[in-house]
Amino acid sequence: MIASDHPHHRGQPKPQMVQCEPNSKGDWPHLTSITDPAALDTELARIRGEYNTVRLHAAIGYVTPDDEHHGRGPQIRRARAAGLKRARAERIKQNRASKR
Repeated sequence: MIASDHPHHRGQPKPQMVQCEPNSKGDWPHLTSITDPAALDTELARIRGEYNTVRLHAAIGYVTPDDEHHGRGPQIRRARAAGLKRARAERIKQNRASKR
C-alpha cells in the first residue's frame, strides 16, 4: 500500500495523484519488513515521489502521473510517436541503401 489506506495513515487525506498501488509488495518488497511507523512513513513518502515523478505507467501511455496530471502527457506521447516514425523511416532508408 502506498497511500492513506495504510493503517498508519487512516484519517489523513489521500494524496491527489496516487491512492494505492496494488503491486507495491512486488515493486518494493522491503516495505513488508519495515515495522517502525515513522520509518514506514518516510519510505512511503520517498516511494510516492518516485511513483509519481519517475516511474512510467503503461495505463497512461508510458508517462509519469506527474506528467499526465500537469498536461505534459499528450505532448510526450506525440513526441515519442514522431521519434519512432523518424527511426523507422531511417531504418528503411538504411536497409534500402545497403541492398544497392
